[in-house]
Amino acid sequence: MSRRSRSHAQTQPTAFFPTQAYLGYPKGYQQEPSLRQRRREYAEFSRKLRAIFAPLLLNRYALLEHMMVQTSQGFSGGAAGADCVAVTRFGVFVITHIRSVGTLSLTTKANELLVTEADTEHAIRCPLWQAAPVVHFLSALLADIKCPVEAIAITAEDACKIDFDLPPSIMKLHEVDQFLRQRYAPFVGVQWSFFDVNQISARIRQGCRDWDEEVAEA
Repeated sequence: MSRRSRSHAQTQPTAFFPTQAYLGYPKGYQQEPSLRQRRREYAEFSRKLRAIFAPLLLNRYALLEHMMVQTSQGFSGGAAGADCVAVTRFGVFVITHIRSVGTLSLTTKANELLVTEADTEHAIRCPLWQAAPVVHFLSALLADIKCPVEAIAITAEDACKIDFDLPPSIMKLHEVDQFLRQRYAPFVGVQWSFFDVNQISARIRQGCRDWDEEVAEA
């Protein structure tokens, strides 16, 4: 399978027009095996994230579980989401959990990554491309306070390798600490520019539509 350059990889082939968003899961999600499995996986993944976020950020952060955004294609068509949204004092991060094992690399399509494991290859949706509608929705929601919003994708699998050509926003779990330090650095010494985590979290919740039933945090 042919490959593309990193600059090509960051070019979105399709414009997204987010229309509305949801946090959490719909009523009756327990009856859906795929959603139950997703929540189990997220519970373990979020524990690993908190183990990094809590000591580094001194608990001044929030994780909002499972955000889904509808696009201009309508309820029956376009929808995209992320496993969680991390709210910090220096920005909002739309996080996708990469569950694949093998080596991740570029393909010729901007919305795909190539997964190579042993002698087999298959394509998966690029998590940064998939999270783009969520980033656009939150960027518009927080535009007046100029809060940066960024998509990142994280693998916690030791058997998952990341090709050097992939953007740094796709990372291993142990790289999250350094990534957050780099994003925090511009705010050091400019205390007035920090954002209020509780205020932003509340705004995001208010900006999202409610499912029929609230789901307890994993």
